[in-house]
Amino acid sequence: MSNEQNTALKSPSQRTGAPAPVCKSEEKSRQDADEWKATFDSITDLVSLQDSNFRFLKVNKAFADAFGMRPEDIIGMTCYKLVHATEHPPHDCPHRETLCSGKPQRAEFFEPHLGVYLEVSTSPVFAENGDVAGSVHIAKDITWRKQAEQKQAKLLTDVESINRELKDFAYIVSHDLKAPLRGIKSLVEWISADYADKLDENGREQMKMLQNRVERMYNLIEGVLQYSRVTHDEGQRASVNLNELVPQVIDSIAPPENVSIRIANELPTIQFEPTRITQVFQNLLGNAVKYMDKPQGQVTIGCVEEDGCWKFSVCDNGPGIDEKHFERIFQMFQTLRARDQMESTGVGLTIVRKIVEMHGGKIWVESKLGEGSTFYFTIPIQKEEPKDEKT
Repeated sequence: MSNEQNTALKSPSQRTGAPAPVCKSEEKSRQDADEWKATFDSITDLVSLQDSNFRFLKVNKAFADAFGMRPEDIIGMTCYKLVHATEHPPHDCPHRETLCSGKPQRAEFFEPHLGVYLEVSTSPVFAENGDVAGSVHIAKDITWRKQAEQKQAKLLTDVESINRELKDFAYIVSHDLKAPLRGIKSLVEWISADYADKLDENGREQMKMLQNRVERMYNLIEGVLQYSRVTHDEGQRASVNLNELVPQVIDSIAPPENVSIRIANELPTIQFEPTRITQVFQNLLGNAVKYMDKPQGQVTIGCVEEDGCWKFSVCDNGPGIDEKHFERIFQMFQTLRARDQMESTGVGLTIVRKIVEMHGGKIWVESKLGEGSTFYFTIPIQKEEPKDEKT
């Protein structure tokens, strides 16, 4: 073959001596590899690829940085020696579990060698013959979360302990304060009876005032105890037909002849603690009757279904409440009238709010001075739990 023919068979780059052009598919593969490596190293979790002998085949930058090493220096090392500083894998190693089961695994544990809590997940990597060749191993530092969980658990334990102490304290108050109050009350009654002929009008008035003060203190203590019981004692929920319960509450209140209480529409059957829902209606209806200032008092009880809840209303045409007191009336021991004018512990509405909120509802008031008030409260609608049938 002549030199001219030989030269004609050569590529242009061969004829000129220039480097051969890179194939576009090879260039694309190299770009993809670079992008994959950049993505792999940008992951903040500790990611590694391990073979069936627990050796590292690949690690990302975050993994290497956690041990102050370069990724290439870790390749070939065993996981248990580097991470756990042991001669054998731990018995609960998720990588070992994946190798045995061929399924993803997850575990949380404290690693004393590193001094951190880790959340580890492993996913199997299969060989061409279907055997498990290794796993993709992802470790996340969850120390902050575990510390938060431990603090939360401690707080819950402390709260439970405080609640028990408060409950015990409430009953101690009941015993230690009520007993002397009963003694004072009896003493006042004896003095009033035995020295009635020796006391003038002013003296009798003072003794009556003393008796009222003792009674008020007794009722305040009882109010604290009632609130404590609501907070700590969980009753058994049951189906409560309010068409039967509410009339019984009205009878127990025994409203005077000038106050009428009516039920505007049919009331539902709810899943509730009977004693608690009785307390709710007793307090709301009792307040409406107690504070009625009109010659012909009217109290109306209603209920509608709204947004997955039963929305109850207790409406009266009484004195009304100034808007600035809407929140105050639900606070412990707060009353809008001086106790010398209207005897009240100021606990009733606090108990009502606590009961309603404990059962997932809310309570509020809408009112105008001189025109009456409407108390609303909601209770989430719950279906009656089916009873177990005995075979």
